[in-house]
Amino acid sequence: MIPRCFVTPDLWLHDTITLPREDSHHLTDVLRLVVGASVVICDGQGGEASAVITACNAGIITVWIVERKRQTGAGIAITLIQAVPKAQKMDLIIQKVTEMGVCTIRPVMTERGVVRLEDERADHRTARWQRIASEAAKQCRTSWIPKVFPVAPLATLLGRDLALDALLIGSLESESRPLKSCMQELKDRHIGSVGLLIGPEGDFSPREYELAKQAGALPISYGSRVLRVETAALYGVSVLAYELMDDHV
Repeated sequence: MIPRCFVTPDLWLHDTITLPREDSHHLTDVLRLVVGASVVICDGQGGEASAVITACNAGIITVWIVERKRQTGAGIAITLIQAVPKAQKMDLIIQKVTEMGVCTIRPVMTERGVVRLEDERADHRTARWQRIASEAAKQCRTSWIPKVFPVAPLATLLGRDLALDALLIGSLESESRPLKSCMQELKDRHIGSVGLLIGPEGDFSPREYELAKQAGALPISYGSRVLRVETAALYGVSVLAYELMDDHV
């Protein structure tokens, strides 16, 4: 398979592109590519281009763009709003939902969440999560990289206009509807975007449930089983992707 690299959208428009040192290292020292080899250059927003390596100076690769094309979207934009879990669970969630085709990932801090991030640490995590999303996009050979937003308090996020056509919240409350029963309703509405809100290990607080409902969130249930945070996120996104995305069959 032809290797894929991501560059910023402004660089992708140039005919000659100098690749970042990390990508150059991977292509030359790991894959052993030489001048004349083919690569695919993506902009992370659906644009991809066939390219040829024209130079390798001091370990830095330069490529020449041969042909550009744009990969169409999947028909619906899925946003995962995820309470930050403990350990490395967020890394796994971001990797897998990127493979499933999410458009946006919004990590949030919640009242009962066990993880607390200071500003500097939160910035470091955001950069790390964006790199994980980029690597996952390369692996699954998509030209789209989901945007990973900085960590924000859930209450603050719910007070903003998220510009979503529908918002679902994973809920353990008795009034929640089965996820399966919501799918046809979403299809009938012909929505262009949907958000899925997944809580922390300690669940959302009553106040957070109320804020979510005020923001228009529909409480949904996965059934009688109480799932772990990472399982709930992956299960919910996979159902939405299968049911609502044009390229999932």
